[in-house]
Amino acid sequence: MENYMLMLRADEIDFSSYSPADYQRILEDFDKWNAAMISENRLIASANLKTGQGRTLKGTTVKNGPYSEAIEVITGIFLIRASDYEDAVKIASGCPFLSRGGSVEVRLVPTLEFENVALEMVERDIKNRAQKAAVDGAK
Repeated sequence: MENYMLMLRADEIDFSSYSPADYQRILEDFDKWNAAMISENRLIASANLKTGQGRTLKGTTVKNGPYSEAIEVITGIFLIRASDYEDAVKIASGCPFLSRGGSVEVRLVPTLEFENVALEMVERDIKNRAQKAAVDGAK
């Protein structure tokens, strides 16, 4: 297995029009996608990136903002295991952003250190979200 990075871009997703229920649905869709990848030992790590925050360094210059065009905004990353690019693209095709107008870039990355530690953290986060959803649903 090789490691691949999935870089998620919101592209044409208008989150400002999302209701709390819409946000909950997308979180649940991501939890299902994550759980499927975890059950197949494919997910190494994932993270959301804060929109509009970051710094870009070029030489000795530091600029506010991680991007030059709004369309280039990377909103999340996933590190996955796949046998080849075709397999990685198949996994990426399950991303909940795709059906909502977003995109996913798939890139091969070198072998990473500490993969098992990251996987345990993701599993713990999914369990915490599921418990929170159950408590919130019982209210």
